[in-house]
Amino acid sequence: MKKTLFFYCLLIVAMTFVSCEKFAEDEGFGGAEANSTLVIRTRAAMAQVDGEAKVSYPVNVYVFNGDDACVDVATITSDADELRIALPEGSYHVYAIAGADAETYELPTKENATKETAIVLKAGQEHGDLMAASNAVTLGYGEENTLTLSLERKVMMLENVTINNVPGSVTAVSVTLSPLYENLLLDGTCSGTGGSYTLNLTREGETGTWKNDAGVYMLAAAAAATVKVSFTANGKVQSYSYSCTENLEANYKVNISGTYTGDGVEMKGQIIGETWEGTKNVVFDFGKAGSEETVPGGDDTQGGEVTGDAPMPGSTYMGCYVLRSEVEGNNTVVTLMTPKSISKLDFTEGDQESIKTAVENAIEEIAVDGVDGWRLPNESDLAFIKEKDKEGQISSELDDILASIGGTPFVIGGGIYYYYETLDGNVAAMDTKNWITLSGGPLANSSQFILRAFTTMKFANK
Repeated sequence: MKKTLFFYCLLIVAMTFVSCEKFAEDEGFGGAEANSTLVIRTRAAMAQVDGEAKVSYPVNVYVFNGDDACVDVATITSDADELRIALPEGSYHVYAIAGADAETYELPTKENATKETAIVLKAGQEHGDLMAASNAVTLGYGEENTLTLSLERKVMMLENVTINNVPGSVTAVSVTLSPLYENLLLDGTCSGTGGSYTLNLTREGETGTWKNDAGVYMLAAAAAATVKVSFTANGKVQSYSYSCTENLEANYKVNISGTYTGDGVEMKGQIIGETWEGTKNVVFDFGKAGSEETVPGGDDTQGGEVTGDAPMPGSTYMGCYVLRSEVEGNNTVVTLMTPKSISKLDFTEGDQESIKTAVENAIEEIAVDGVDGWRLPNESDLAFIKEKDKEGQISSELDDILASIGGTPFVIGGGIYYYYETLDGNVAAMDTKNWITLSGGPLANSSQFILRAFTTMKFANK
C-alpha cells in the first residue's frame, strides 16, 4: 500500500513538471518553439480607385528571422485571405511580392531565398502589375501580432502609343524604352540597368496611323530614359531617339503620340501619374532638330558588333571619325563617318537606278578598310549634324581631326548639298544652308553635291 501511494505521488509530480513546460508546437526552427502567432494582412499603399483599393494577387510572403534566414513562405490569393504563421518569439522581417505567379516568374523557395534574391521573369513572359512591401516585427512569448503590409507598385505602364502619318512604304513600327531595370528583388529594390522593352505597333486599317494593342507593364527606367521609334521600310530599319529629361518612374503611366513629318518624327509624350502619385508631363520632339538615328538593326547596314571600349564622340576609331554614340541596353551604339568625301558622281540625272549605282561605286571608293556596312547618311544623321552645327560643334576642330586621318573638310553652307537616303529608299540631297531637302531641280553631277559614307557599330558593354 505504501509503494502504491509512493508511485502515485511520483506520477503527479511528473505530470505537474510537464504541464509547466512551454508547449512545443513546432520544432522546425532549430529547436525553438513556435509559441507566438503572426497574422499578416495586405493592402494597397495608394488611394482607392473607383472605391476599391487595388492589390495584385497572388501575394508571396517571405519571413526572415534575426539571422537573415528564411523561416517561412506563404501565399495570399485574395482579399479574403489572412495568413496565420506560428513562430518562436523574436524579431522578424517580412517581405511580400504581389502580382508574381509561378507560371510567369522564377520565385525563390524557402531553401534558397535571400533578401537580395531576384524575382526573375521567365522567357517569353510579360511583367504583371508587380507590387512589393516589407516590414519588421517583434513577437513576444505567446503573443498574437497582426501585421498589415502596405504594397507599393514597382512597375510603370506603357499605356497608349500612337504614331501618325506613317508613310505607306513602312511595314513595321516599334517603340523601345531603355535603359530599364532588369529584375525586382525580394526586398523591393531593383537590380540590373541594361533592360529594355520594345513594343510593336499595329497599323489601323489602311491609314497611316499605328497603335499598340494593349498597355504593358515594365520595370522603371534605371537612368535617364531613351525613347526610340523605329520604322521598317524596304527591308531597312530607320530609328529616331529622344532622351527624356524626366525619370520614367514606377507607378506612372506613359502615353506617347507622334506624327511623322517627312523630315523625322515629331513626338509628344506624357507621363501621367495615377491619382495617388500626382501628375508628370514630359513633352519631347522627334524631328529634323530633335531626332537621332540609332542602330538600323535587322539589315545589312550595320558595321558589326564588337567587344571592347566604345570610342568617344569627336574621336577617331580605325581611321574613321566618331560622330556620336548612345547607350542602348547592354551595348553602346557608335556612328562612324568616313574621313574622305567624294563629288561629281557619274549618273544619269533623274534616273534613281543610275544614281544608286553611282552611289554604291562612290561608297566603295571612299570606304575605310576593315570597317563594314558603309551606307549613305539618312535624314537622322544629317539632323544630328545640323544640331551640332547650330551648337558650334561642327567647326574647324572637326576639319583638323579629319585632316589628321587623311580626310577632307566637312563643308557646310555655300551652296553645298549632301547626298542622303530617304525613308523610301531613294537618293536625295540636303541643302546645308537651310537644312532642307533639295527642291526645284534634280541631283547634279557637280562638285556642289558631296557624298560621305556612314556606318553603325555596336560595342558590348562590360
